[in-house]
Amino acid sequence: MLNERNKLNKLKTFRINGRAVNRRGLTVGITQDVRATSDKEAVAEVIRLTTVKGFSHIRIVLVREVIYA
Repeated sequence: MLNERNKLNKLKTFRINGRAVNRRGLTVGITQDVRATSDKEAVAEVIRLTTVKGFSHIRIVLVREVIYA
């Protein structure tokens, strides 16, 4: 049972690309690598981190799971 749970909760790396508005009102591109169990969780984490940094109007354009060798 525990081994099955570990397989389900395995962290994956996602690369998130998008746009956001900085404090000066300029639109800037954002790219961030996040470790999460799902793509929705990764997007939520990027939105949270970007908001904490002071960005607003965050638009996620691409979510990609990356596998490092």
